[in-house]
Amino acid sequence: MLGIYCRTSKSRTDKYTIENQKEAGVKCANKFGLGFQFYIDDGISGTLDETIRGGLSDLFRDIKRGDITCVYCIDQSRIERDTRTWEFFVALCLNNNIKYYPGGSEFDLDNPTNRMFAQLMSVVNAYYAEITSKKVRLANARKAKEGKTHGLKPYGFKRDENNNYIVDEEEAQNVRRMFQLSLEGKGAYTIANIFNDEGIPTKFSKNFTGKMKRKDIYTNNTKYFEKSEVIWRGNVISDMLRNKIYKGIREWNRHEDKLDHIDGKPVKQKYIAELITSKVPAIVDPGIWEKIQKNLAVNRKKVGRKDEYHYLLNGIIYCATCGSEIRGKKRLKGNDNAYKCTGKRYPNARCNSRGINIPKLESFIIRYLSGSKDLLSYLFNIKEDTNELDMLHKKLIDAKVELEKVNKRTNKAYNLLLDTDFSNDEKIKSEIIELNKKKDNLAETIKIIEQKQLNQVSNYKTGVLKKSIHGLNVELPFDSLKKRIHDIIEWISISHDKLKKGGRYEVRIKFRNYNVYVLFSTDWKLCNWNFLGYAEKIRTLKASIEFDLKTNSNFDIKSELKKYKLSNRDSDSEEIIARIIIDQEDIVYFD
Repeated sequence: MLGIYCRTSKSRTDKYTIENQKEAGVKCANKFGLGFQFYIDDGISGTLDETIRGGLSDLFRDIKRGDITCVYCIDQSRIERDTRTWEFFVALCLNNNIKYYPGGSEFDLDNPTNRMFAQLMSVVNAYYAEITSKKVRLANARKAKEGKTHGLKPYGFKRDENNNYIVDEEEAQNVRRMFQLSLEGKGAYTIANIFNDEGIPTKFSKNFTGKMKRKDIYTNNTKYFEKSEVIWRGNVISDMLRNKIYKGIREWNRHEDKLDHIDGKPVKQKYIAELITSKVPAIVDPGIWEKIQKNLAVNRKKVGRKDEYHYLLNGIIYCATCGSEIRGKKRLKGNDNAYKCTGKRYPNARCNSRGINIPKLESFIIRYLSGSKDLLSYLFNIKEDTNELDMLHKKLIDAKVELEKVNKRTNKAYNLLLDTDFSNDEKIKSEIIELNKKKDNLAETIKIIEQKQLNQVSNYKTGVLKKSIHGLNVELPFDSLKKRIHDIIEWISISHDKLKKGGRYEVRIKFRNYNVYVLFSTDWKLCNWNFLGYAEKIRTLKASIEFDLKTNSNFDIKSELKKYKLSNRDSDSEEIIARIIIDQEDIVYFD
């Protein structure tokens, strides 16, 4: 099997498009009589490693699994513009006997001379990427100082023939209305719902096609979203209401790279070298903009810090009725405490399935998995490889060090303003505003970490809980437990039959790397979980699903759940093989 790796950079100025690279890769596969699989990173810099590049990460994973025996790329710079990534790729190919076909011709990585030339090319690629990055930053800085446009324009603006900002009157009307609604007391999420109800297109849905992707940090699953279906979100409205560009001031930060040494290793980090401001046409009256900022500041103080909740199964649960993802929704001060189908979300509800209680479902999953001694040991012997108190302590120290640095920079900036030569320097004033925002965020972060440390010690309202399972006292550090459960379970589908007395849930669990679909049913009380077996009526479909998971990078689990949902099975004739009973003392609470 040939892995065809395709990448374009974020600058979108590559001479090779994704389609060009795909076409050349297929030609290579046909030439050598190989099957093929695409691995795509569209709009991602080659200086980033595989942890950021989903396509490259998937390619490396499939090489390790033995699914890929050969690799094609149109040239070496597609794989990397970073020497560490190249060294890792070479080691992976040599250790797994992978044949490498850059440009369609075999290149022997086991040959010392070839490796030397490839290593030199890697150094050149890295140098080219760094020089290009500096040139682009300087060019963008020059454009910013001249008030010219570059990149994606903010909603409400477009460019003229000379690359100057001009108002897009069609979008500007929505911007003015947004500010007016905020002035009337409407919140950002309320405004987003109003715009969505009226069908007002977003920047993405109006101007772009194709897909966006998001990778789950626990499951490593990649989800794709159509750009044309992007709707208004409260956080987007909130950011727009705070953006100075709408009162006629554009701010742009010019970044530079700085080499720091962390734990004795050189680490390249970005820092703001210059804040550039320029004038653009105002869409909103500056007086209205300033008034709204005061309202937003008051509202933020009233709302306070947002509570953080723990959802053990987010990312792996799907609705068997409509195929949408099921996400946890919890409020300690309200009645919400359930996993609910995202297809039910207002104002675009398209599903009528019922939510399922969070603690009871999570407790059932833990109780079921802990029925195996091997799994019990794997799930709960977590102390050996993680110490969350140490991790929190390190985060706290880092945040305090950073806060101290910001305080010093702020004091220096204030001292400059006392100098008559700099007393009216707008750049310094803007920097002080940004530094004060950063100070507030760091202070809030420190408070949260300190509270988590207290929670860890007291085991009260925390992601770490001591519990007795099968008579064995175990500790449940939340993040570690979640990661391990997601390593074991590929996905869970849930359907609800409200016609049964009190309602009835059917839960299907798919394990990673195994063709096993475990079936359970339970009533609305979620106390008696009936084990029904291994989905006899879809046994013939298992192989095709497993094949799709391995060979199709755009595999959409939601459509598969729609095809293979269990609503047609005759529930009345089911035979209960075993039963798991969840008592009150078995229920695990992470919040």
